[in-house]
This record gives sequence, C-alpha cells and structure tokens, in this order.
Amino acid sequence: MSRKDTLKAMLTRRSEELPYGNSEPNPPVPQAPQPISHVQSGAVGAMGRSLGQIASAAERAKALVASGAAVVEVPSDKLSGSFAQDRLDDEGADFMVLYQAIKDSGQKSPILVRPHPDKPDYYQIAYGHRRAKILAKLGRPVRAVVQNLTDEELVVIQGQENSARKDLSYIERGLFALTLEEQGFDRAVIMSALSMEKTQLSRLLSLTRSIPKDVIMAIGPAPKAGRPRWNALAERIAALKNQSRLDAALNDPKFSEADTDQRFVRLFNALAPKKVAGKSSRFVVKANNGQKIATVERTSKSVAVVVDAEESLEFGEFVAARLLELYQEFEREKEKPH
Repeated sequence: MSRKDTLKAMLTRRSEELPYGNSEPNPPVPQAPQPISHVQSGAVGAMGRSLGQIASAAERAKALVASGAAVVEVPSDKLSGSFAQDRLDDEGADFMVLYQAIKDSGQKSPILVRPHPDKPDYYQIAYGHRRAKILAKLGRPVRAVVQNLTDEELVVIQGQENSARKDLSYIERGLFALTLEEQGFDRAVIMSALSMEKTQLSRLLSLTRSIPKDVIMAIGPAPKAGRPRWNALAERIAALKNQSRLDAALNDPKFSEADTDQRFVRLFNALAPKKVAGKSSRFVVKANNGQKIATVERTSKSVAVVVDAEESLEFGEFVAARLLELYQEFEREKEKPH
C-alpha cells in the first residue's frame, strides 16, 4: 500500500458515515456517528491533550477533506454554524461570485462538520459556512466530511482554514479571537487557530475590545481596512465627547445603503476631528496675472464667495451653472478616506 493510501486509510477510520447518501458509487452501509463529548474550553491540560496533538488533529481533518474520502450529503437544515463566530454577515461582491459559481457548477469541495454535541442528528460546521449558506439558499444538500472533533480541534481547524485562504478580514479575525477568549480558550489555542504569535494576538484583542461590537457589526467585515485604519477609527471613537456624532453617522440612510468598505469610510470621515472655529476671515482670490477674481469671506457658520469685478461676471455665471456638479464631486470625495 502506498504512503498516500495508508494515510487515507488511517484518516477514513476516524471519519463518520451519515445516512444522507454518499458521493461514492457503492457507499458503505451507513453507521450512526458515535456521540462526542462537548469538550469545554480550557480543558486541554486536564485531558492531557497537548497543543501539538490538537494541531495534528486539525491537519488530519483537513487532509481527509482534501483526499475526498467519505464525502456525504447533509440536508442544509441539519447544519448549524460553529459556536465561535468568525465571519460577519455580508453578501458583498465576493459572496455573489461564489454564489454564482456554485449555482452554475455545483459544490466543488466539501465542507467539514462534526456531529452536533447538543442536538442529535444535527451537525456543526467547522469550516465552509459560506458554501453551506449558499447551498441552503439554492435548496441543495451540502457535501460534507464528518469528523469527531473536540471544541479545541474545531476552532483550530476553523481558524487555520480561514487563515490559509486569507478569507477573513482583520476585524473578523479580531472578533473570532475575542469570542474564543471569552469562551475560556487558552491563548495557545487561539494563537494556533489564527497562526499568530503572542504579541500580534494581544494587539488584535486590544484593538477589537476598543471598538463597540455594535459598531463593528454595523460596518461589517470591511476587507480593505487593515489594522492601522481600524486603530485610527478606535482613536476617533475614544475621542468623542458623546455618542451623538457616532449615532448620527450610523443612522444615516447613505451609511446603510453603502457596501461594507464604504460604510467604514463614511463612519471614519464622519468622526474626523472638527476644526476649531476661529474668527471670521476675508481674502481676495486673484488670477496669475493679478486680476481680481472673487472675494471669499468665512465665518464660523458660512462661507461666502462674491464675484464682484465686471470682467469676472462671466466666471461667476460659469461657477453658478456648475454648482450641482461641484457638489456631486464633493460627495464623491467624502467617500475617500482622509
């Protein structure tokens, strides 16, 4: 037997068969999955399970999926998500591309699940949440590999799979890490799940805690916003004297209508430090040849532009005719981060 076949045989012994059909031409007689204990977070030491063993289990499970062994079909209504949220709900462009691909060509790769620890005959997703959601929308069963996994194995597999795909945004990784910490997982397990060293993890957790969760949920994953921009947003939120500007920005209809990256930008710009109002000022705008074009007068409440030279009246009409166009350009500029 070749090395590859030996590995596949070892992995298959650990997999479970489900009574929902199998992609193989002659599937084995289905057997009910053996109940698994719901291993609570923080119990790694008590069980004598080292982090290395957990990571090895994660690799074995991923290899089993890759080998295509023991793939079964599970009704989508028998699936529930992982107990540790790692993805914000956002059906943006990437989601729709995946949706169309699965609709047209079917599910190319199986997801990984475990028997649900609390609900008999149900299954809990380790990874493949988006594929499962899309197949549910399409009314199709989900091709899956079933593994008996502890809580620690599940979150390590879940995190490492998304890290390998670079599939989660910075803030989604932060929420995932925070969820695991709040559920009592050891830092070593969280670090392994996110393929992240101690200092990086501490910085990620600190930043995620500094932004209200409802604000993060309102913005969404914002994949274009990395750590520096989220950190800058956290500083702007912390500098607010009250919540009025934040609430106004979140309740703006244009905010809710925007995609997730634009929601981040709109909120970031809305919370920019206000310029200190000074005394009124007045200055003259001149052309390169010294010709007076207009007078601009600023106060704390208004800006007045007066085109007052006879030879500049045509310019004044020109500007007046393009005010709407200039305002639209101004609105577009507001969508850019500054």
